[in-house]
Amino acid sequence: MKKVLFATTALVMTAGVAAAEVAVTGTGRMGVIYDGNDAQFSSRIRAIFTMTGESDAGLSFGGSIRADNSANGNQGVAGSVYVSGTYGKLEMGDVVSASEAAIGDLPEIGYTQGGFAGDLEEISYLTGDGANLDQGPNILYQYTINNISLFASASDGSDRKWFTTTGANDNIECTYDPVTGELVDCATVSSDDTAWSLGANYEAENFTVGLGYAKDGDAKEVTLGGKATFNNIAVSAIYADYSDRDSISFGGDDATGNFVDDLTLTSDNYQLSKTWGLGLEWQQDAIRVAGFYRRDEIRTTDIGDAAGLDDRDFDTFGVGADYDLGGGATLSGGIVDSDWLNDTVADMGVRFKF
Repeated sequence: MKKVLFATTALVMTAGVAAAEVAVTGTGRMGVIYDGNDAQFSSRIRAIFTMTGESDAGLSFGGSIRADNSANGNQGVAGSVYVSGTYGKLEMGDVVSASEAAIGDLPEIGYTQGGFAGDLEEISYLTGDGANLDQGPNILYQYTINNISLFASASDGSDRKWFTTTGANDNIECTYDPVTGELVDCATVSSDDTAWSLGANYEAENFTVGLGYAKDGDAKEVTLGGKATFNNIAVSAIYADYSDRDSISFGGDDATGNFVDDLTLTSDNYQLSKTWGLGLEWQQDAIRVAGFYRRDEIRTTDIGDAAGLDDRDFDTFGVGADYDLGGGATLSGGIVDSDWLNDTVADMGVRFKF
């Protein structure tokens, strides 16, 4: 049973708003992770604020933000806000891409829901879900007609920081008076590319199929995925084909065996060519068993070929199990073996929903 951390606040307004509500929920977890070398304690607690409202005309609006992300939410690069009505839903903030909204990811495992292995169940979509936030908030639009949902997402193509919006300001060059140090002038020396994506899916009683396309500068992405459910079994598959994409990032071990937050193949030598994966889930009463397999295919460029480098494939296997203890508590464990990591990693613990 899901419980609110404290009493929901309800506000009834008369000037153009029929009703508004603010609810506070939360998640938590505690347990042990094995990083391939050591067993470590790992815990987390999060409070989540969800705000909803509806105008007299029936327009729905709202937003959601985690307490630990509140400062970034003030700048629009964490959490999100939305308006929704007859003509669809428009969301702005740290949103997923249209491709990811249409297709999704592979099954999560473990009490950290994949976090203990760098979230390798998540497909590396080209845009959205934390990408392109150097330009400020992203947008995601969704419109559903019967069983078909259409999606569109984009960044705004500008990383200039202004009064009410944020940006990295890394394409602005300013000159200063060499004597007084006062600002003389600022000019845009380069422009960012608008990262955008389109997606669609069809949802039937026991299966869903989706298609997505994304572009960010010269990089392009075509993604196809689907999920089918048979009694207690769900099977999913995702295929992503990339062109001119020269980076992919995961947490993992570097060549020396030291942990790094961001293991990145980013150079003139390599490009991410394809990612594909399969997922399997079985649910019976309080027990859930899930697993996934993915492959990332990294191909050398002409420069890489000239340097004598070889193509590289990174395989990842993961399996986990959950037991629902009731009341919002779940006992979970998972294990992942990946070429992105030097060693097999695992976790075991309890996660909570409040």
